[in-house]
Order: sequence, then structure tokens, then C-alpha cells
Amino acid sequence: MPLKPKTRVGIIGAGGISQVSHIPNIITNDTAELIAVCDTDSARASTLADRYEIPAWYDEPDRMFNDEKLDCVIITTPTISHLPLCQLAMESGADVFLEKPFARNAVEARKMIDIAQRTGKILMVGMNHRFRDDTNHLKKLIEEDELGELITIRSGWLKHLGVWGRPYWFTDIKLAGGGVLLELGMQMIDVICYLMGYPTVIEAVCNISNKVLELEVEDTATSFIRFSNEVSLIMEVGWANLDRDDVAYTHFSGTLGAAVLNPLRLSRRQGDRIIEMIPPGLGDQVELYRRSFRMEITHFIDCVKDRSEPLSSGREALTALKIVDQLYRSAGR
Repeated sequence: MPLKPKTRVGIIGAGGISQVSHIPNIITNDTAELIAVCDTDSARASTLADRYEIPAWYDEPDRMFNDEKLDCVIITTPTISHLPLCQLAMESGADVFLEKPFARNAVEARKMIDIAQRTGKILMVGMNHRFRDDTNHLKKLIEEDELGELITIRSGWLKHLGVWGRPYWFTDIKLAGGGVLLELGMQMIDVICYLMGYPTVIEAVCNISNKVLELEVEDTATSFIRFSNEVSLIMEVGWANLDRDDVAYTHFSGTLGAAVLNPLRLSRRQGDRIIEMIPPGLGDQVELYRRSFRMEITHFIDCVKDRSEPLSSGREALTALKIVDQLYRSAGR
């Protein structure tokens, strides 16, 4: 039986996430072949092509699509470019994986979804936390009512000052569309909605601030969201945590027990006692995070081959982005 041809992949954007995650995960995938890399910085594109033995490099995406017959493309460029690049890719015949943030707002996101529907192409958004083993173990616990009826969720992602104290495209309102609420908050909202099965939002309020970094976008955001299943979410995100370390947590509280992510542990009520359980076999937290990127790229390649709907589709990413838009409106932005 003849071997099936490998999926031909291109990358637009040769920055950090491509170098650290996407390129290594594609070239080690037995069913995919990295054909070309494109970046407006031609020196960076050519250097990466040499380092990873990628057959071709480009500094103009339209030339890449004209010269190469690609099955799919991974786009890791600043958010402002996602809509035009997505349209170019899909109209050139390629399925699209978009790195987060998905779009600057829900209007741009809807346009990309419409293009995907019109062209019959797959649109996947890089929400890698959905592909963590601990996330999906918790999803199963929630679906099996191990926590009982959910009541509250408390979640936070606070990055220490670090890179955010220096100019970066994420901090440019025109390029990014927003600040930490869009960059970190949307990821957290996405995974929480995924775990709960997408209940409707009844109320969403937010307070934002840029007092620490004094950027044109917010460096801190605190939100309250009330869902139709009577669950309340309190969420804090920040780029300016004045501490040595990052802080990341998600706590689910229910009528029968509670669960904490990162690392995952479960607490159950037995009479007047609280019994804590740590699920075995989930592995190191750093490895869970790294593996999530590998699993999402594998999933995308499989969807391209099978013509199946991705786990992190454009439509589901739009749900999270609409909530972020609602939070920004409540904050007066």
C-alpha cells in the first residue's frame, strides 16, 4: 500500500513561539512536512530555514502561497495581521491555525469565521490549555458530577514584571487590540467555558488599570462573570505582578467538593471531613505545559487530514472573545 503524502505546512511569523514550540513540533511529526517559513524579517526567516533545514523561506506571504502548494499554515504574527493573512491563506487553499490572541475584537473574528465557511477551510485557534492532560481530567470530573453542582470559580494569571516592562507589540493598542485581558484573560475564559460546556453569560463586569507599567493598554484586570448555570467566576490577570514569580491558579468549588488546577488536586467532603486526592500519572507541570503545544499541533494536522472540526475552533474562540469585548465595555474602554 502506498504511503499517504505528508501534510504540507507553512509558518508565517518566525518569532519566539514558532521557534520554541511550533517548528520543533512540526518537524518531529511523522505525518507533516514543514515546507516554508515566512517573516517580514528576512534575516530571521533565512536563519530559521537554515537551522531547521526548511526547504524555503520568504519575507512576503503572498509569494509563499504563489510558489508553494501548502495544505495548511500556522500564523503567529501580531494580532492586527490575522484577518488579512487568514483571508490570503484560505483563498490560496490552505487551512489555518491562528496563534492567540485570535483577533482584536469579535468583529474581526466573525469575518475570519465567515471566510472559513465560504472557502470550506479549517480555522483553529491555538488555545493550548485545552490540550493539557490535567485540564481534560478535570473536565471529566466535572462531567461526572464529582464536584457536585458548581458554585464558584476563582482564577488568576499574574506574570511578574519581566519582559512587560519593555516595549513589545502586545502592548501596542493598534497592533494587539487590548492588553492583558485580551492576552491572558481570553485564554482563561476559554478554558473555563470549555470545562463547563459553554453556559451563557448573564453578567460581566471588569475593572482595568495601567498604573504600574503606564502603557496605553491595561496591565491589570479584575473581572466578575455570572453564568446561566448560576456559577460565578472571579478572575484576575496581570503583567505587572511585583513579585519574583508568576502566579497561576484556577479553583472550582462545588456542593460535593473542590478542584484546583496547576497542579490538579481534588478535595471531597466525607461527612465533616475533607479528603484530598491527587490524580496519579499526570506528570510534571512544566512537561504538561510543553506537551499541550505538541498535542494541539498534532490535533490540527489530524484535522487537516481528516477534514474534521478542531477542538479549538474559530466559533468557540469567538465565544471567549465576545465575553472579553463585554468586559472591556463594562470597564469603559
